[in-house]
Amino acid sequence: MRPRTVLLPALAVLAAALWFSLGKRLPAPAPAPERVRVPKATAAARAVASAPTPVPPEVRRTTVVVPWEPARTPSPTQPEPTATATPRPEPTATPAVQECVAIRWSSGMSPVSIAQVLVEVHAVNRCGRDLAPLEVWFEVAGFRRGDLIQATRGHLLDPLPRDGEGHATIALAGSADWYDEISVAVVPLIDR
Repeated sequence: MRPRTVLLPALAVLAAALWFSLGKRLPAPAPAPERVRVPKATAAARAVASAPTPVPPEVRRTTVVVPWEPARTPSPTQPEPTATATPRPEPTATPAVQECVAIRWSSGMSPVSIAQVLVEVHAVNRCGRDLAPLEVWFEVAGFRRGDLIQATRGHLLDPLPRDGEGHATIALAGSADWYDEISVAVVPLIDR
């Protein structure tokens, strides 16, 4: 009988512990709301409810008018030159080819033909621009006793770059010992 006497009080203690622990976990029931009586709406109350609601006195509005004029734009005039600006140089006209190509030349008998004088012309471009081969023409003339005997013209075969040099060989008919004087000149472009 001893096991029953121990078992019953142990079960009672366990039941009490369970009851306390469950009681702490469950939320307390919310109190029942109080009933509020709402009066039935009458015709006068409905008329007041449909009327517009007045604006509360603490809401105020202010209108401010600010005069504004557009800024005047300056007239389109030429700005005055400043003291630091240097005047631009006026463009110069390109000189004619015969004025800006410098030449040196030499002559001698042709090793191929005894009836030709070969004139070697060395040209230097001082025109400030590149020159095409057909822009630079040379005239070789042979004189005897002051009279023009023979003249021929020739040009460069390659372009003459700015500040560059070029060479041309021109054959003059006749013999070097027969001419008293041979001259070479740069001539203007030939129009055909």
